[in-house]
Amino acid sequence: MSDPEDALERTEAALAALVDVVDDLASRRPVAARLVTMTGDSSVGSAELAAVLVGDVALTARVTRLANSTFYGLSGRVRTVPFAVTVVGFAAVRAMAATAAAGADAEGVLPDDAWARSEAAAVASSELAPLLGVPAPDAFCLGLLAGLGRAVLAHHDPAAYRSLLDDDGVRRGGRRGLLGAERAAFGVCHTEVSAAALTAWHFPAELSEALHLVDAPVASGARSTPWSRCLATALEAVERAAAPHAERQDAAHLSGGAVDEPRLDAVASRLTATAPPS
Repeated sequence: MSDPEDALERTEAALAALVDVVDDLASRRPVAARLVTMTGDSSVGSAELAAVLVGDVALTARVTRLANSTFYGLSGRVRTVPFAVTVVGFAAVRAMAATAAAGADAEGVLPDDAWARSEAAAVASSELAPLLGVPAPDAFCLGLLAGLGRAVLAHHDPAAYRSLLDDDGVRRGGRRGLLGAERAAFGVCHTEVSAAALTAWHFPAELSEALHLVDAPVASGARSTPWSRCLATALEAVERAAAPHAERQDAAHLSGGAVDEPRLDAVASRLTATAPPS
C-alpha cells in the first residue's frame, strides 16, 4: 500500500473511532440529541421544538442568550423560549444542539473562550457569506459547528488534549499550530471530526463538505467550495481578533479573491469584543 493510501486509511479509522465517541456523548445529552433529529424534520413547529428544548437548561440558556445578542438586534427583548427559537431559527438551534450533544458545553473540557470563538466564527461567516454566494443563515450555522470536533477530541482523551492546549508552541502557533498538533496527536484535526459528526447526523452535505475541506492539507489536492472558502476566511477573522500577533493567512487566497485585506481586517475588528484575546 502506498503512503497516501496508508495515511487515508489511518485517517478514516481515526474518524470512525471518534464518531463512536460522538454517539456516546450524544447518549448523555438526550434532549440535545433529540433536537438534532427534530430540527431536521420540516413538520416540527417552533412551539413543539421549544417544549423539548426546555428539558436542557444549559442549552435553553445558550439559545436564549444568542437570541438576545446584538447580532439579532433584540437585546433584552427575548424572554420566552418559543420566541428565542423563532428568532435564531431552526438551523441555528440544530447547530447549537449538535455542539451540546458533542459535549462542547461541559465544564472544564475546553477553554472558557471556546463558545465565544464559535459565536464569533458564526457572525463572521454570516457577514462574509454574501461575498461568496453562500446563504447567510446557513453560513452562521457553519461557523457555530466548526469547533464541535474540539470537544469530541477533548472528551476522547482529556489529558492529551489539555496537554496539547497548554503547550507553549501550540499557543504561539495560533490556529494553524493547533491543527498541526491535533493531527500529530490524533491523526485528524478537529474540523475533520466536525465534518464526520455532521455526516453521521445527516446535516446538509454542503456543511459537512465545507468542514472536511476547510483545513485539508495542501498536498491532498482537495478542492475548495464557496462554503469552505467562507468558513476559512471567517476563521481567519476570528484568529486576527483573538490572536492579533499570530501569523496571518492571505485573505484573497482563503476567499478565492472575494475578500480583500481591508475588508477582513474590518470584520476582525468588529469581532474583538466577541472573541477574547488568547
